[in-house]
Amino acid sequence: MSSVEIVWWIDLIWIIPFIGAALAGLVGVFNKRFSGFIGVSSIFVSALLTIPSLLMIIHDPSKIIVSPQREWFVIDMPLANTPQLVFRVGSYVDGLSAIMSLMVAWVSLLISIYSLKYMEGDYGEHRFWLFFTFFVGSMLLLVLSSDLLLFIIGWEGTSLASYALIGHWYRDDDEITFVGDKDRKAFGKSMFFSPSHSGVRAIVMTGAADIGLLIGVGSMIFFGGTSYIPDLYLSSSLASFFRELASSGVLTLFLFITTLGALAKSAQFPLHEWLVTAMTGPASVSALIHAATMVKAGVYFMLRFSPIFISISSLAGSLAVSQTREYFIIIAVLGGFTAFLMATMAVVSRELKLIWAFSTASQIGYMFVAVASSGLITEPGLGIVAGFSHLLSHAVFKAALFLTAGALIHVVHSRYINDMKGLASFMRITVFSAYLAALSLAAVPPLAGFWSKDLVVETAGIAGLSLIYVLLLFTAFLTGFYSLRAVGYLFMSSKESSHVHEAHEASPVMYIPYLILALSSLVIGFVWWFYINDFAEIVLAALPIETIREIHMDPMVMYMSIVIALVSVFSSIYIYQFSKKEIYPVILSKAPSLEFLHRFLYDRWFINSIYYIVFVDSFIELYKTLGGYFEHLVIDNFYHSILTRFASVVSRGFRSIQIGFINIYLIALIIGFLIMFLIGTGVI
Repeated sequence: MSSVEIVWWIDLIWIIPFIGAALAGLVGVFNKRFSGFIGVSSIFVSALLTIPSLLMIIHDPSKIIVSPQREWFVIDMPLANTPQLVFRVGSYVDGLSAIMSLMVAWVSLLISIYSLKYMEGDYGEHRFWLFFTFFVGSMLLLVLSSDLLLFIIGWEGTSLASYALIGHWYRDDDEITFVGDKDRKAFGKSMFFSPSHSGVRAIVMTGAADIGLLIGVGSMIFFGGTSYIPDLYLSSSLASFFRELASSGVLTLFLFITTLGALAKSAQFPLHEWLVTAMTGPASVSALIHAATMVKAGVYFMLRFSPIFISISSLAGSLAVSQTREYFIIIAVLGGFTAFLMATMAVVSRELKLIWAFSTASQIGYMFVAVASSGLITEPGLGIVAGFSHLLSHAVFKAALFLTAGALIHVVHSRYINDMKGLASFMRITVFSAYLAALSLAAVPPLAGFWSKDLVVETAGIAGLSLIYVLLLFTAFLTGFYSLRAVGYLFMSSKESSHVHEAHEASPVMYIPYLILALSSLVIGFVWWFYINDFAEIVLAALPIETIREIHMDPMVMYMSIVIALVSVFSSIYIYQFSKKEIYPVILSKAPSLEFLHRFLYDRWFINSIYYIVFVDSFIELYKTLGGYFEHLVIDNFYHSILTRFASVVSRGFRSIQIGFINIYLIALIIGFLIMFLIGTGVI
């Protein structure tokens, strides 16, 4: 049984960044630079507070820490299972949220320090710090909230902040901030996206999917009779609701609808397109979204709610368990396919940040497979630990990759990797950091990415997901190849590139954060094997699922992963660093038949164009059609027919009483005044 300890200052972890955001916005009006220091300071204080909260959990993993739960408002629920529904403001810290909040705060802090120099002199600097700090606060609120309504507020807060930051350079006046090739089209649809357009894409796609999340979470609150997250773990009322849904055969559909918001937030197929064009924001925004906040919110949803789904379905009966398993299989399939889909796009992409964006959605797919596997195995905790460990290792190396990308793009003033040839000679610290982080993404041992990715693949195999297991292994090969391809250009000859003649190392304020992150990936990799079981105990102790006796890595899977990683990595190194060749033009010149395949992958499987044709164009046509009918039937008829006839009738009525005798008009006026006077004096 978990013990509960009340700690008043836990709320400050997410409150302080919100205060910092407000102050940064206000002070920034008068001093833009000072707004940055306010933002960094508030995140630093928040990060410091996450340390004692985690230490308390480490001392007793089964312990739950809560802040005083303050009553917010009460809703009468005469038709629900409880007469009143009480919403409270407060925080809830267990092993999962303690580690997650620490990662969010400290990775965000390093990104914010980098941003002090990176955003210096920007025309929207204080606006950047307002939304950056608000973003961090929203994510911490989402992670630490004890109430589902607070969770939703944090969830939507991240969406709002991402919209503002992705479209930060809203003037659309510098093509280096765009995504895609200027004149490129696929099925007649432009593949060139501006910051303002990309921000709208992000909030529309994630916002539409959030409708499903709101329906699902709202139903759980209503039928579960509580919005307090820990009470949902073993709620008999929620179990009855699941039982009714299962008996109607719609539990799988309900759980999937509830998860739509998470799928969109984490850019999983078919809701992945917004993340691709989110690269229009500053590099530090990309790092924040991909490493510590936005896309990790969807995975955190799965980590937090999957134990609830597993626990409640077991209480609801065998039929509910069966349909819940179907739901987890669907999520695993989507995650596995997304991992493969995005890796194929990254293999041919020419934009550095875009390659890392593809890799994010791909690696998030691995995490979704792991968490989904928790609902398909006898030890669900293994899937939770696998998914969460990969989330943490990915956060570290992905933040480093995006921050180094920002430094590289700034130097050459180009987002294309072929314009970055030769930078390894001028920016040794930056290139070393990028290379180390890329090796972790490629899952090269002993870096962190190797261990966490390997555990995900092994978990998929244990869950019996054979096809997904094979797909993840093949995706691992693609990942190793495109990761080293992206950084391999940095070592190629710069003779053909005119962009590097004035190249120089980034400022220490910028390179120290990403150097720390890259080295952290190496350190985590070295200690991972020794502490993974302790990590599992901390994460799972307070969750209502089977814990893990001990994690054992399958030697066969491990050896296979090592071979795949080394073959893919050395293939890429040989091509781009030793041979120093751009392989695709050579292949296409010798095999023109592959031109369509290259175009298919480069244009993102034409998915973006299909979306615009099916959804955007069709709605525009519908709007034009309905607008035409409305204009003809309503506006034209009203103005040209109804209104004119009404005016004609009224005018004829007035003309009929206008007899032309002034004395009669005066008498009528006097009588009217007398009547009004008598009414006013109370006589009549």
